[in-house]
Amino acid sequence: MHSTCEPVSCALHSALELAAMQRCSLRLRLADGTWQIGIILDVWTAQGREWLRLRQADGDVEIDLTHIQQVQENTAP
Repeated sequence: MHSTCEPVSCALHSALELAAMQRCSLRLRLADGTWQIGIILDVWTAQGREWLRLRQADGDVEIDLTHIQQVQENTAP
């Protein structure tokens, strides 16, 4: 059995990698309509998918990049 890679746009991937390098706070709107807020620690590929690790106030979460619909800079204090 093999997994197929579901690609994300190069623009999204590049923006997320840049945000990880700059350690800026972002708001990520997911496909289910929820928002995740935090600092991207890493972006990587595994299991045929692209992922990111987001540092949030209550701990780190891993998010599949294909679930991200919108990225905004978090301007809240």
